[in-house]
Formats: sequence, C-alpha cells, structure tokens
Amino acid sequence: YDDVTIVYADICGFTSYSADKSPKEVVTMLSKLFTDFDKECNALNLYKLYTIGDCYVALGNIHKGNGYPHEEARKIIEFAFKMIDIIKRVRYEIKFDELGMRIGVHLGKCIGGVIGTEIVRFDVYGRDVLTANRMESEGVKGEINISKTLKEFLEAYYPGDYLYTYHKTVEVDGEEIETFIINRRTESVTILDDN
Repeated sequence: YDDVTIVYADICGFTSYSADKSPKEVVTMLSKLFTDFDKECNALNLYKLYTIGDCYVALGNIHKGNGYPHEEARKIIEFAFKMIDIIKRVRYEIKFDELGMRIGVHLGKCIGGVIGTEIVRFDVYGRDVLTANRMESEGVKGEINISKTLKEFLEAYYPGDYLYTYHKTVEVDGEEIETFIINRRTESVTILDDN
C-alpha cells in the first residue's frame, strides 16, 4: 500500500496507575478508553489494526477503497486529536492526573497481509511502519508527533489548517527524520481542560 497514514498511541502513566489498582480496575479503565477510541475510529471510517497492551494502532482505511490518501491522513490526525480529548475525560473520571497519551503519526508505504495459520490477524510491515512507531516513542505526552513527510503532505492539501512546531530529529534505519508537533490552527473546545 502506498501513502498510508499510520497512528501509534501509547498510554503514559499506565504503569503508575496500575501499580495500586486491582486487575479488574485496570481492565475496566482500558476497556472504557479503547471502546471510546473504537467508536471514534469507526465514525471516521478508519481501520483499527490492533491494540498491544496499552498501545492502540490504526491506519487510514486501505481496504474499502473509498478514500483518498490526503483525506485518510486528515482523518487520522483528527482521530488523534479525539484520542487526546477522550483520555482527558477518562483521566478526570478516574481521578488520576498522570494519565495521558503519546501519539505518533507517519505517512508511507507498507505491506499488509496475514502470516501463519494459527490465531492469525491482518498486520502491516515495513520501514514506514517502524517510522510511525518511532514517532510515538519519540513523542511528547499530550501531543501528536508527526514526521516531516506527513507534515509536507498535509501542508500541500490543507495549507493553513494546522500549526507545526519542530520537535527533534530521530534516526530510523540509518536515516535522519525531522519530527514536528501538530496542532489545530484554531483550537477546538476540548471535552475538559487540563485542570
């Protein structure tokens, strides 16, 4: 697949939250959070790839063939903003201020398919998948970190819609990649403020 936008989102503060909680409380919180993510993912007609522990992975809908790469990229970014709003609400509900999200997004090529014969699932592979994951791991709590590739792609199709702040340069497979924090140019009202 060409020009696929991939989002990795990881919960920050999960380890400290779960340290003094019962397994039932931890699973209930994750279920609430991921159910709300799933609703937004479905509403935007995106493709949820999977969850790995407290990490959520989704991509632009590559299966239904009813979108264009720039539209899918924009929907993934909007989904990422919604994820931040959702975790703010859940953080307030569970009264645990340390809970947050570190989100990374990248646009690139990948190979998708099913490997093996037992307990199989569709998955995507390739350097750009690794790059998307690095955008998350090198990101900032409460922010969306994107690659320069995605930044330039969004600027070409949606000039003026977003603000980009240089974050840092990271290395992926020997290549230096500039990363940027993305924000809406006109901040929308979030469900709850940070206080």
